[in-house]
Amino acid sequence: MKFFIRLFIITIFSFLFTQCFGVNKTFPEKRFFLIEASENKQLFSPPKPRTFLVRKVFISQRFEGKEFVYRKDNVVYESDFYNGFFIPPSHNFKEEFSKSLIRSGNFEWDANLHTRLNVTHFIELNLSQLYGDFRSKEPKAVIEFEVVVYEDKDSISSPVFRKTYKQNITIEKKDAEALVIGWNSAVTNVLNEMNLDLSKQLK
Repeated sequence: MKFFIRLFIITIFSFLFTQCFGVNKTFPEKRFFLIEASENKQLFSPPKPRTFLVRKVFISQRFEGKEFVYRKDNVVYESDFYNGFFIPPSHNFKEEFSKSLIRSGNFEWDANLHTRLNVTHFIELNLSQLYGDFRSKEPKAVIEFEVVVYEDKDSISSPVFRKTYKQNITIEKKDAEALVIGWNSAVTNVLNEMNLDLSKQLK
């Protein structure tokens, strides 16, 4: 009799523990994304005989991790454990940035990939904003970065080009996939604008 009472108590305890502490609760799988810009217009054919080296990519410590960041209130930010970048966002952005310079025709070679080239321009990037703005009923994908271009490897010299670009793209809903689609559109827009500016500025 005592055996059955003990068995009954253990069964009840196990049931309550499972219900109260969610032992059997299933969690969503982690998903990984990449920012990918659309094909930009070629401004020169053949491309200008320039080479570039992306010397530095700075990114705000608020957004340098792989987890997506959402702004929920004016002073409240939240990271998303289950949705993030496949590679660090600074690397992802640098790759899309570099590809756009080649596609546009502003540069002929990427010295980050071809190490034996003589570099004509050195570039520094500062990615200061990269988050989902979820404060209102119209969520937005936000990106902001500064690009600085030098003709001399000595960064003390004055840059030949310096400008900050920012985009706030309204997205369909407050979720990771919609946010990435918005970022893709934002990056495409700013890179097209930047390449047009560079085509007028660089010799």
